[in-house]
Amino acid sequence: MNRIRRFLKMKQVIKLSMTAVALSMLVNMAMAKTDPVPPLRISVQQRIPSNLEEGAWIVASRIENWKAAETAIIVCDMWDKHWCDDATARVAEMAPVMNEVLTIAREKGVKIVHAPSECMEYYAGYPGRKEAKKYKDRQIAALADGSELPSEKGAAWPVDQSDGGCENRGLESHHAWTKQIDALTVKPEDLISDSGAETGAYFRKKGIKNVILMGVHTNMCVIGRSFGLRAMKRMGMNVVLMRDMTDLMYNHEKAPFVDHFSGLDLMLEYIETYVCPTIVSTDFTGRKQFKFKGDKRPRVAFLTAESEYRANQRLAEFARELVLKNIHCDFALGIPLMADAKKDADADAKAEYAAFGMPIDTDGKTAVPTRHNLENLQILKDADLAVFFIRRRALEPEKMQAIRDYVASGRPILALRTASHAFDAKGNVPREGGGIEAARENASDMLAQWPEFDEQVLGGNYQGHYGHLNTGTDITIVPGMENHPLLRGVTPFNSPNWLYRNRPLRTGKAQILLLGSNPGVPDEPVMWMNGKNVIYTSLGHWDDWKIESFRNLMFNTFDYLLQENKK
Repeated sequence: MNRIRRFLKMKQVIKLSMTAVALSMLVNMAMAKTDPVPPLRISVQQRIPSNLEEGAWIVASRIENWKAAETAIIVCDMWDKHWCDDATARVAEMAPVMNEVLTIAREKGVKIVHAPSECMEYYAGYPGRKEAKKYKDRQIAALADGSELPSEKGAAWPVDQSDGGCENRGLESHHAWTKQIDALTVKPEDLISDSGAETGAYFRKKGIKNVILMGVHTNMCVIGRSFGLRAMKRMGMNVVLMRDMTDLMYNHEKAPFVDHFSGLDLMLEYIETYVCPTIVSTDFTGRKQFKFKGDKRPRVAFLTAESEYRANQRLAEFARELVLKNIHCDFALGIPLMADAKKDADADAKAEYAAFGMPIDTDGKTAVPTRHNLENLQILKDADLAVFFIRRRALEPEKMQAIRDYVASGRPILALRTASHAFDAKGNVPREGGGIEAARENASDMLAQWPEFDEQVLGGNYQGHYGHLNTGTDITIVPGMENHPLLRGVTPFNSPNWLYRNRPLRTGKAQILLLGSNPGVPDEPVMWMNGKNVIYTSLGHWDDWKIESFRNLMFNTFDYLLQENKK
């Protein structure tokens, strides 16, 4: 009888234990459904063809959500020693920061591939090298080709590297490397290979679709190795370059005769235009992007989010001219509003959506919600000048605070055209995700706005505009201002802009430089200084940039404000 009781009791304990296990499994399954591994939020930047002007390009961005298990980082040729001493020094400077990025990425589940070319013998006994040698795929091997892509046909190479690109006089190219620099940690789970055939076969077998290249040098190995950008593009990978974790081989005594780091900027622009998008390390670290200590150039942050005046085209074109003057230019970009993509003014906005695979309804209207955002705002931390060309955007509070912090710092500001109503969205804008986002602790369910930006920062009084006139707006210099340094090379001209209403200005510090006139209405201020370091102009139509006086005005303004920042 006692044995029967013990058996029944044991049976009950087992039943309860099985029930507990089943409940635990159900809870874990429910959690897996409601709390998945968060995707990597990647902000990509690329140059895409304009729909409105043949041969023109737009700088554009979008957010991609990548599964970590489908993502890899290839570290290209971060050798212990380069034949060029300057190159060796820059690798050593960048490596510790790169290692932080790799550590964070590895912890998120991203596969790390170390690719120090011509060093595989050193790593013969490493688990990652043995693993890489297992993978073969004839089709992939045929695509491991770093030669020029069809998209590059006819494109002008941005720098002259015919001398090898080293600025150390008297050094000749030789094999100086034996391994990857020790500042980069190699873990047992990392892959080690300098073969695109091996790496590509591994990626196909493991379901890896997203590939990030970092390392050196953009104009040689990063773009051209069998595992480089071109080869990964041929393999069908969603490949990007981490633009702040790279360098180039370029001697400033060669064309286009710019600073070494300006040469790098030109190479990055080439890659974004003809090869693949770029990203920055901020997507992993949450900190500002890396900058070499030797890069002493002034830094301009272009903040652009509008779809009416082709700002993403004209500012990018002007930025290239600034780079040739050894001024570094970064972009914080918003996805354009798409009220009606059939309108000419929104044609480039439509091009951005189409280029990034965003859905467009058959009637020409966007099928995705309007995005109120600016990406890449960490560029403000190092900026010597911020340029605003934004129209009616609301932002996440932390992003708006980054802008407020820049303004509070007293550094220079140039505001163009729609910047007078940059952060006045004309009504409350909910966060994307609605209640899900609003449920976060201490999170507002609405995006932040700053409708007083016009009055408090620019000193303006925007009240809309007069009618659209085929005759445009006549621009004249305020009497007595003809010799102002901002107006060198500026003579009266006609602008295609419709005239903004700004009278009277709401600042006691205004120095009005230019006036605009239309028939039958009072003259309006179209350019003024609000103190010494804030300049606003309601000019900025896409055709203004073709007018010599306007271009001189812009060059003068950038020179003046960047000099003002040095004081």
